[in-house]
Parts: sequence; structure tokens; C-alpha cells
Amino acid sequence: MAKNTPYDSTSDTTGSTTGSRFSDLGASASGQIDNAPLIALGAGLALGAVLGAVLPASDRERELLGPYGRKLNDAGTGALDRGRGLAKQKFDEMAGDKVREFLGSGSSSTSA
Repeated sequence: MAKNTPYDSTSDTTGSTTGSRFSDLGASASGQIDNAPLIALGAGLALGAVLGAVLPASDRERELLGPYGRKLNDAGTGALDRGRGLAKQKFDEMAGDKVREFLGSGSSSTSA
């Protein structure tokens, strides 16, 4: 005769509990998606971006998407350079204004 172990008596209970938990989890996730579809969409996009960044690109993906990636990279680099130039220009203007204000040669100082 086989001897019963504590694991034998709970195996059916554990299996049904696990199944019930997964079922509850699915129902809960479905309810959350129904209540906030934009958040679910954002979470899905974020997960896709993370997976896309982690998984290596295939040769076919490089072949099909390579030209678009280069165009996006060039456009992004150009926009970054323009933004950097505008920020430097604005900083120089503001710094010049502050120097003039400090030295007292601003337009507000008049001699009587």
C-alpha cells in the first residue's frame, strides 16, 4: 500500500486554487482594460518598446526598416542640433542682458 504524504492530499486543491487565481487575474485585467483603455494601450506600447529594445533585430527587419531608421535618426539629429543652437543663442542673449544690467549700462539708467 502506498503511503499518503501531505502533498498527495493537497495536489488537487492546489491545482484548483492556482486555476482559480489565474481566472480571477484574467477577469481583473479585463475589467481594468474596460475601465481605462488608454492606460492599457500605453502599458502595451511601453511593454512592446521594452521588448523591442531588448530583443535583437532580425536581418529581415533591418532590410525592411533600415532606411526608415536612418531617416528618423537624421531628422532627430538635425532637430537636436537646431534646438541646441537656439538654446545657446537664448542663453547668450540672457547672459548679455544680465551683464549689462550688472554693469549699469542698461536702458533704465539715464543721466540727468
